[in-house]
Amino acid sequence: MHGDRGDDGQDPKEKINYRATFHMLSGLMRPEKRGFAVAFWWLSLSTAMNLLSPIIAKYIIDTAIPSKSVRLLTAVVGALFLNSVLFMASNYLLQMRLVRTGQQIITDLKKRMLAHMLALDLPFYAEYPVGRLTARIQSDTSSLYSLFTETTVTIFRDILMFVVTFGVMFYFSRRLTLLISSVFPLVLAISFVFLGKSTTLFVAVRKLASEISGFLTEHINAIALLQAFNREGMAAAKLEAINKKKFDTELRAEFMMIIFYLSIVLLSPVSIAIILGVGGGWAIDRTISIGTLVLFILYIDKLFEPVFRLSEHISIIQRSFAAGHRIHRILERRPAIVDVPRPRYIRSIREGIEFRNVWMRYADDAPWVLKDVSFKLPKGKSLAIVGETGGGKTTVTNLLFKFYTPQKGRILIDGVDLPEIGLNSLRTAIGLVHQDIYLFPGTIMQNLKLMDEAIPDSMVHDAIKTIGLEAFFKHHSLNKHIVEKGVNLSAGEKQVISLVRAMTLNQEVLVLDEATSHIDPYTERLINTAMQRLLQQKTMIVIAHRLSTIRHADNILLISEGEIKESGTHAQLLEKGGIYSKYYKLQFGEEPS
Repeated sequence: MHGDRGDDGQDPKEKINYRATFHMLSGLMRPEKRGFAVAFWWLSLSTAMNLLSPIIAKYIIDTAIPSKSVRLLTAVVGALFLNSVLFMASNYLLQMRLVRTGQQIITDLKKRMLAHMLALDLPFYAEYPVGRLTARIQSDTSSLYSLFTETTVTIFRDILMFVVTFGVMFYFSRRLTLLISSVFPLVLAISFVFLGKSTTLFVAVRKLASEISGFLTEHINAIALLQAFNREGMAAAKLEAINKKKFDTELRAEFMMIIFYLSIVLLSPVSIAIILGVGGGWAIDRTISIGTLVLFILYIDKLFEPVFRLSEHISIIQRSFAAGHRIHRILERRPAIVDVPRPRYIRSIREGIEFRNVWMRYADDAPWVLKDVSFKLPKGKSLAIVGETGGGKTTVTNLLFKFYTPQKGRILIDGVDLPEIGLNSLRTAIGLVHQDIYLFPGTIMQNLKLMDEAIPDSMVHDAIKTIGLEAFFKHHSLNKHIVEKGVNLSAGEKQVISLVRAMTLNQEVLVLDEATSHIDPYTERLINTAMQRLLQQKTMIVIAHRLSTIRHADNILLISEGEIKESGTHAQLLEKGGIYSKYYKLQFGEEPS
């Protein structure tokens, strides 16, 4: 279960790789450049309308009112109202375009992440628990949404607004504009300090959010176990500890952001005081007009609005880059096992499968799981593998499916080295009934088709008939709905469905990894009868603890401590009186016959 280690085992003070993350984010935006171009058009229009209002107000004060012309005043006020309407309309169209573009980017990113993770190998999933991967796809991508829908375009608008505002103010009064500019170095200094100190905090917050998501996923999946052993309080206490850690970290980050924001906000009244104090004196001396003074006061908010939003931009950018950094770490991960440049494709097994002097261990410092294992499985024959738990039986199937690569030795299919055979081709030819059964939410029929509606119902019915389980499915309708992970079925029922699912695909080679360990004696007899027929039709590898399921196998390997200790038929191994014979006596409590 989830422990106290840090998220992903990473350094909690890990820095964001801004360069790599920016490259990834810009790559996500590139396909939507047309959408951003339209957004920038509406943004430019709305910014122009926004900046035009103070100029119209200046004209009203300096020209329209002194002219004492009601017609001119009405026309200019109408222009001010129309300008406000155009600003609202262009701003609405801008937001709608950004929402559509942002949603498309996030949808494409989620698809890309899922496709990428589906191609990764099993060691990756041992390193990243399901809960944290879910947080990557859901929580981290949601953090990027604000970046794509608001921040990216808004930063451009703020830059444009600041530059144009500053230019207009400089045009009407150079002295007053230069006087106000004296506060900008202070803004840059505060921003630099905040950016430097907040980076690690935002990364830590994202990691802890992912850790909480992972914790909840893992413990909710184990709810029956927790309740059976009265461990609900323990789980709640651990979650409280992680939440407290996230609360404290996020509080520090938010505190820094508030201090930064208040420091920037303080500059606005300071600037207005400068305008009213110094500019007011110039107005009295008639150096500048009252309208210019009002224009500066109206523009001061527009000048500092981008500066005020700087704290929000920095916060969103920090959070988004922290999330993007974590997503990039997933996307840069490459599967350990990939196809060679020109892989071989197998359409059928002509000769058989061979393991030749295979050695395997799961880590460089781990003990050998398989030691110099060699055997041959001719086409149309069956091979059973038995032995104690942890002896290396399942590792044989892991290697055959290219979930892992052996350190030494060769695995051949029809004389072709396994690394030269394409993954899709290999896994299309070989079917697996695994001991860890997963059923998808949906009907039994949908699960028997592996949720692939392109498979006709007739293939399912043929598989049921072949395995001889018509009576079972009379009591379990194919339209019965299965909830997540099949919790509304017994372990034996799930194993029967899993077995028929493998038969439905009609693959030439079938691997059964403890496929009958939870089946009742009646169903076991049905399946054993069906397996005897299948042994005559398919090439099979059967891994089992229950020796009754493998009596009719053409060859039996007894693997212990990673080595093949005995091999032969059921009768031959019993006659030897070795380890297999002892297993038989222990299991059936009788003398072998």
